[in-house]
Amino acid sequence: MTVALPRMIYLDLNHWYALGDALAGAPQRPDHVAIFNQLRGLVDRGEIAFPLSAVHYMELAENPRDAHRERAADAMALLSRFITMAPEWKILDEELARQLNHQFGRPAFPTKVLKFGVGAGFAFGQAQRMVLEGITEGNRLEFESRMGASVFEIEKSANATAEYWVLRGPTAALRSAIPTYDPYAARRIADNQLAELNVMINTLRTVPDVASRPMDAICARQFYFDMEDHYIRALLSAGFTKNRTPFHSKADFTNFLMALPSRKVVTMMQFHYLQDVQRNWKINDLRDIAALSIAIPYCDVVVTDKKAWDAAVNRAHLDKEFNTLILRSLTDLAARLVA
Repeated sequence: MTVALPRMIYLDLNHWYALGDALAGAPQRPDHVAIFNQLRGLVDRGEIAFPLSAVHYMELAENPRDAHRERAADAMALLSRFITMAPEWKILDEELARQLNHQFGRPAFPTKVLKFGVGAGFAFGQAQRMVLEGITEGNRLEFESRMGASVFEIEKSANATAEYWVLRGPTAALRSAIPTYDPYAARRIADNQLAELNVMINTLRTVPDVASRPMDAICARQFYFDMEDHYIRALLSAGFTKNRTPFHSKADFTNFLMALPSRKVVTMMQFHYLQDVQRNWKINDLRDIAALSIAIPYCDVVVTDKKAWDAAVNRAHLDKEFNTLILRSLTDLAARLVA
């Protein structure tokens, strides 16, 4: 008997804030309370699941408002149950190996990566789980008798509590009391990434020859800044060398790049965002695209914001490319789930 898997639904963080407000009794829209209850019922029945991404953790940690983080974390804990998506770089390694195998027959056994796991550790590529170690069978029986629960149940509860607090983060009062706590470490890395991207954007806006070939500029930047090391490792594992690649033209390599699902999403989203020449890019734009590069190819449903929805659906047609339902509101999601 085949067991039906839950439909994986990715929500942009702004929708998690809305669900958190609904759960707290202060809905942003009148229908959000009913929507939250509908989604929770479907999660309880195993029909849908809401994986979190590394971007969720980073953006939530950077929110200085304790109440907002707490509300969102409460909704995430109930609906996601700490299911998380694999990080972008791990999935890229699989995509590279699989596409090399598809085109050239090697590596013979391309790496496989679980797309969904549990916990913040999995989302950042370092899956971890707290376990009770160094306990004998006799100790275990006595411990379980005193606690009124099995070791497994106790470990499960402890891990769930830890995961919740990783999401919610310490309060403002505690943050200053933890010398090593830095909720903005990822933001500084993102600042550098945005500065690098702005170099390309300024070049596209000021150099006519480059402006006439925006896809070339996007692909070149993506390769050198986002995936060169991964590409070289993939070549070596497939028996090629760094200086003797299987591609003999720019077109061949571009076609290879566009065959990688996550890279196709990044490239097309950046291309269509760049059509707005008056727009100033923000860190959230980079993060949204990074999260969507995994969510769109590997989830069943994606609920994002209006801007990303327009680029993904109306311009890039990524919903048809990957057979993924892409929506822009919780109300749309609720209606589709009923239908």
